[in-house]
Amino acid sequence: MGLALTMAMGGIALAAPMTTEDKAALQQQCSGDFTTFCGDMPPADSPETQACFDKNMSKLSPGCQNAIQAYKKKG
Repeated sequence: MGLALTMAMGGIALAAPMTTEDKAALQQQCSGDFTTFCGDMPPADSPETQACFDKNMSKLSPGCQNAIQAYKKKG
């Protein structure tokens, strides 16, 4: 699931290419949120998965929200 989450999270910001550090932070902070809110989504980066994270942004854990925002700021 780690790779699937990384792929799914990679498209959220449409920002700069994702570094190894970005992948690790998003995996660590968002894996539970992915399972809770988007676990029925395809295990790959897709518009549906991105929409799921966008739709549930306010419900995501603070750590996941911060990791996503930090990644978006890099773009």
